[in-house]
Amino acid sequence: MATLHTAPWAGKPDTPEDAFLATLSEAARRDGRKLCRRLLDEIERLPPARLPPRPVRKPLVAQLDSLLSAAPADVRSLSGAVAAMRGRLRWQFAPDDPGFGTFRRRHCFCSLTGRDGIIPSERLYVGLFMIDGSVFYPHHSHSADEIYLPISGDAVYAVGANAPRTVLPGEFIQIASWTTHAVWTGNRPVLMVWAWFGDIKGGYRIGGGNHVPKL
Repeated sequence: MATLHTAPWAGKPDTPEDAFLATLSEAARRDGRKLCRRLLDEIERLPPARLPPRPVRKPLVAQLDSLLSAAPADVRSLSGAVAAMRGRLRWQFAPDDPGFGTFRRRHCFCSLTGRDGIIPSERLYVGLFMIDGSVFYPHHSHSADEIYLPISGDAVYAVGANAPRTVLPGEFIQIASWTTHAVWTGNRPVLMVWAWFGDIKGGYRIGGGNHVPKL
């Protein structure tokens, strides 16, 4: 079992992960909408325990540096915080499910906080999410509230009954519990921050959307 060590959180980003969370918190504070305020509250409640990193790579991670280089200037502080962590991240695939189709091997994600994160938490998952170019992440929903924050690459996001639309880097996407959502990527991969909070131990469903794009 890994040995826990402690690092102060409040205002003292002593690890790359803490520096990233401080940067994310500032972005959420500037946005100010309901789920962003809740995310900020959950980050501020994180415990001081820290685990040593256990890095794992996936094939798509080879494109991380190019995605960070392509990030626009207005998210440069966030892309810089990601760059400082890139050798410490534990990337993984979503669990096997036939509903994912080919998506499963064309994405990867990592958790900085949560049960398998460097910062253990039973209340909050925060991590990074990469999706390859020309990929459809199928419609799905879950009990947790979720936030996406694109850092690099353009994609079309569908959330609930709203029309699908392109969301540029730096814009928070708020997804309330059990709201169906999906993502379509363009020619290049997409890198985003993701966060789960609220009922993070509840259910997950694939399906529920009517529009399936032609890629």
